[in-house]
Order: sequence, then C-alpha cells, then structure tokens
Amino acid sequence: MNLIKFLKTYQADVVLALAIILISVTAFNLGKISAIKQQKTPITITQPQTASTDNLSEGHSETQTQNSQVIASKNSTSKVYHFLWCASGSKISEKNKITFATEAAAISAGYTLAGNCQK
Repeated sequence: MNLIKFLKTYQADVVLALAIILISVTAFNLGKISAIKQQKTPITITQPQTASTDNLSEGHSETQTQNSQVIASKNSTSKVYHFLWCASGSKISEKNKITFATEAAAISAGYTLAGNCQK
C-alpha cells in the first residue's frame, strides 16, 4: 500500500528517472557495439594480383576456336547451326545431326547461327 501511495505521489519523478536509466543503458550498449565494430582488423593485400580477367576470356575464345565444329539438324526447316557448347545443339538427336567441320562450311551450305547460341 505504501508503494502505491509513493508512486502516485512521485509519478512524474519516477517516469523521468526510468527514462534517464533507459536512455543511459541504450547509449552505453550502442557505444559498446560501435567499439566492437572498430576493433576488426582491416583486410590488407600483401601479394600482387596474378591473374586478370583478360587472360581468362582469351582462354575461353581459344577453346572455342579449337572446337570449331558446328552441328545442325537434318529435319529443321529454319536451317540454323549450333556450336558444340550450346545447350540447344545438345538437344538434336544423333540420327538427325549434321556436322560441319567449320562455321564457314555451315554458312556456305546456307545455314545461319541460332539466335540462342553465341560465339
């Protein structure tokens, strides 16, 4: 009963004290969190870069020129050819497959590159 009287009498002071305590605890914890984030050591690079993306793309084009065979379908009315690495070329069944030694041979036979297959 005495506690209830005390809280009613000093209600504004109790609310102010609780607000100050809550703000203090929050500020302390935010400061602690920011100090932990600042203690992380930065990442440093000690060795120079050894491979570049230019070299990787050149290697890919060399592989493509080595596998210069192209394939087409006998039953297709659209007369398109596909490279061996194209997904659409792998869907052609073996009995319907025409193989050209080079891309130029396919073009001279009247075939054009499939739209979903890139060099």
